[in-house]
Amino acid sequence: MLKKPHLPPIKILKLYALLRRIIPNHPLKKEIETELRKLEAGYKGELSLDYHLSFLPDKPYIILHDIRLSYKTFYFQIDTLILHTNFILILEVKNIAGELFIDTEFNQMIRTKNDITDVFPDPILQAYKQKVELGNWFSSKKLTQIPIEYRVVLTNSNTLIKNSQANPVVVKQLIRSSRLTFEIDKLKDRHKTQMVTEKQLIKIANQLIKSHVPQDVDVLSLFQLSKSDVLPGVYCKNCEALKMERISGTWKCSRCLAENKGAHIDALIDFSLLVSPTITNREMRHFMNLPSISTATRLLSQLNLPTTGTTKNRRYSLSPLITKLN
Repeated sequence: MLKKPHLPPIKILKLYALLRRIIPNHPLKKEIETELRKLEAGYKGELSLDYHLSFLPDKPYIILHDIRLSYKTFYFQIDTLILHTNFILILEVKNIAGELFIDTEFNQMIRTKNDITDVFPDPILQAYKQKVELGNWFSSKKLTQIPIEYRVVLTNSNTLIKNSQANPVVVKQLIRSSRLTFEIDKLKDRHKTQMVTEKQLIKIANQLIKSHVPQDVDVLSLFQLSKSDVLPGVYCKNCEALKMERISGTWKCSRCLAENKGAHIDALIDFSLLVSPTITNREMRHFMNLPSISTATRLLSQLNLPTTGTTKNRRYSLSPLITKLN
């Protein structure tokens, strides 16, 4: 049973918006594009698990993707969490091409690709920490302590694992996605004692989902940019220019003449992702190069957005537009 599906990470959406709204020759553009490609690769790897997980029966399994929980003063995030009445399985998903060697002595993952060597944190240690943190979270919520297992899943079929079989930790904890259902069957055979009923398991899943805290990243601060680096304008999906103008009840691109009645909604989403989760009539007019107060008022009113303040100081919440993206 899939209780929490994959959703595009908000950081990916923000980076796309940022790339739409910085000058084309900005010195940080390549760095932003590199970060975006890395995140997209990770998300693609997580999505690829769905095929293998589809072979699991709906009961007694519950699958939760991208769970971020708070414990004491910090947060921990789990790529995929599989709940069973007898055990819990944490999956740390990696979509990395090249040759990999996991050094469990110095807790590092060494990747060699195209004669270039990169060093990453040890994913097995990451997954182990998630196991400890989830166990602590269960204790803090006074939930039944269910045995917790963890695995690192490699989703890229072109990955070459350089570790030998002499390291039992790597052999046990590192698997390819094609082996995932077989590994889950092994865990089911190992954990024969039922710890909770299916009804209790659903309650635990619901509590995990309710406790999920989405991560929000200020991408402007991340790349040491300011709001002034965000270019105003209404984006044209046809020619990718910020050149759309409001003409006769629609938006028309002054460069390619394409039309889009809802282009202002995309602009409001960009504003929410990059500038502020709320907007005023004046801010909207400035961001969209829209001269008419009445037109801005009408467009905002048509969206039925939550508002605060009086007519003069009214702010419109853009959060419903972001929610619809998911």
